[in-house]
Amino acid sequence: MLGERSGNHPRTVRERWFPVKILITVPPAFAHINPVIPLAGALQGAGHEVRVATHPERVETVRQLGFSAVSVGTEGFGRVAAPGQQQLYSEVMAALAPEIEGPDTVGRIPAQPVLHAFAYYCSLEPLTPGGRAMVVDLVEFARSWQPDLVLWDTVSFPGAIAARACGAAHARMVWGKDDFGWARLRLAARQQPDPMARMLRPVLAHFGLEYDDELLLGQWVLDNFPAIGLRLPLGLRSLHVRPVPFNGAAVVPEWLHRDPGRRRVALSLGAGIRSFFPDSSVVGLDTLFAAAEELDVEVVATLDEAQLRSVKRLPEHVRTVDYLPLNLLLPTCSALVHHGGGGTFGAAVAHRVPQLVWPERSQYYDDIAGYVERSGAGLAVDRNRASYDVVRKQLARVLDEPAFRTGTEALYRDMLAVPSPADVVPVLEGLTSCHRGHAAPPR
Repeated sequence: MLGERSGNHPRTVRERWFPVKILITVPPAFAHINPVIPLAGALQGAGHEVRVATHPERVETVRQLGFSAVSVGTEGFGRVAAPGQQQLYSEVMAALAPEIEGPDTVGRIPAQPVLHAFAYYCSLEPLTPGGRAMVVDLVEFARSWQPDLVLWDTVSFPGAIAARACGAAHARMVWGKDDFGWARLRLAARQQPDPMARMLRPVLAHFGLEYDDELLLGQWVLDNFPAIGLRLPLGLRSLHVRPVPFNGAAVVPEWLHRDPGRRRVALSLGAGIRSFFPDSSVVGLDTLFAAAEELDVEVVATLDEAQLRSVKRLPEHVRTVDYLPLNLLLPTCSALVHHGGGGTFGAAVAHRVPQLVWPERSQYYDDIAGYVERSGAGLAVDRNRASYDVVRKQLARVLDEPAFRTGTEALYRDMLAVPSPADVVPVLEGLTSCHRGHAAPPR
C-alpha cells in the first residue's frame, strides 16, 4: 500500500490510543471537498474524531455531508490576487526553465493554480477588509484542539504549518499528477535562492517555526489520483488510496431509473469548472447537442444556468439538471462526455462507462484526455477541430465500438487493485504514531 520510499513504516499498527483526532484542510471548492469525503467517512467510521477545515462559504456544505466543520480564513478564496502571486510564478518558471523546456518534460510544467494558491496563503494579512488569514485561524484552532494527524489538500499549505505548530503528523493530499512535487524537488536541488522558501519564512517566523521542505511536500503523500498511469515517479513516500467517486448528496429523481427508450449519455463539465469558470468552457454545447440528436440518444446535461447561457437551442432529447451526482447518474448511462477533470474521469472508470473527453485549456485536462485515449477507454476531442461531423463520429464510436468498453474494464480492474479508504485507515494510524510529536514551542 505504501509507494516509493516506504522504509520501515508499519502496515497495520493499531495502538490503543483511540480516538485519534484528524484535521482535514481543503479549499472551498466542491472539486476538492468531495474527493476527501469517502476517506473522512472511513476514518470517522473507525472511531476517530474528524474535523474538516475550509473557508466560510463551504462550511455548511461540509456540515450537510455529516462532518464537523471548522471555518478558517476569509470568504472569497481565489477571487482576489495575492501579493507577489505573479512574481512567484515567474521566478519559479525562470528557475526551472532549462528542465521545463527540455524534450522529456511534456506535461510536467508546474501547475499555475497551485503556485498561485501558495502565494495566496503565504501572507499573514487578510486579502479582504475585516477578514483573517487562513493560516492564522488554522494554527489557532490546531493549537487549541491538538489533532494527531493533519491531512492537507495540496493547495492548502497552512495545513502543514498548523500541524508543525501543534506537533501533529501530516500528509499532503494530491488529486492529480504531482506537478507541484516535481517542481518543488527540482527547485530544492538547484544552487540558487529559493523563491518559495523566501516567501514562507516570514509566516513561519510569526509562529516560531523554522523552514524545511516537509512543510511544502508533507511527511508523506496521500495520493488518490484515479489516472494511475499518469503518476510521476518522484521518489516521495506515498500512500495510494482508491478514489471512491463521491459527487455530493441528492434525492434520487423519479425519472432516473425509468427506461428512456434509447441510450443515455451523461454530460458534465465538472465541479471545479462550475465553481471558478462557469461561463468560459471550451466545450461546444450546441455542436454536442446537435450531434447527439442525430444519434438518437438522450443527453442528461448536468449544467447550471450560467453554463447554459451560451446554448442557442435546447433540443427535446436533452434533459438539463442543475446538479445530479455522477455516482447516481452514470450507472444508467452508455457514455459520458466531459471536460477532462480527474474526479469526473474517476467516476466514469468506477462505473465502467466509456468516455468522450472534450478537454478544457490546461495541461491537466489534456493529460486526462490523452490518458483516456491511450488506455482505449474513450476518445479525445481536438479543441481545434471540433466540428459537428467530427464530434458526431467520435460520439458514435464511443457508443458503438465494444473496444472502448474493454479499455474501460481494464482501467476499472487497475483501480480496484488500489487499497480502498477503509483499507488505508490502519496504515494512517501507524504513520500517525510514527510521525506525531514534533511541535514548535507555543508562543
